[in-house]
Amino acid sequence: MKKRLRKRKHLSEFTEWGRQLITTRNTKMDADAFQDAFIIEAIEGNRCYCGGSLSDDKIDVIVEIGRMSEDPESKLAKVTAWLDARSDIKEWRAGPLFDIWYGDYEDAVCRLF
Repeated sequence: MKKRLRKRKHLSEFTEWGRQLITTRNTKMDADAFQDAFIIEAIEGNRCYCGGSLSDDKIDVIVEIGRMSEDPESKLAKVTAWLDARSDIKEWRAGPLFDIWYGDYEDAVCRLF
């Protein structure tokens, strides 16, 4: 398959990887400020994208961490380091790495909590 088609179909070297990230907080105070900081500093600050649900004390998102050439594991390590540095985080869990476009998504909630 030509490179142009592989890129268009997100195949081979253009595969986009992601992981589920579940975070629980020990407080419900300042939920909006926490969510804004999470998205701006942890996700967008590390050139990632996310989609999922944000509530007062829980975040359950799929984080798109990029292609293998962009070193996705180091991006996720920076996101989790941001979580570790926060005093209001009770715990966080990351699911297995999967292909966002064609991979088998395994919900990490059942396996991790």
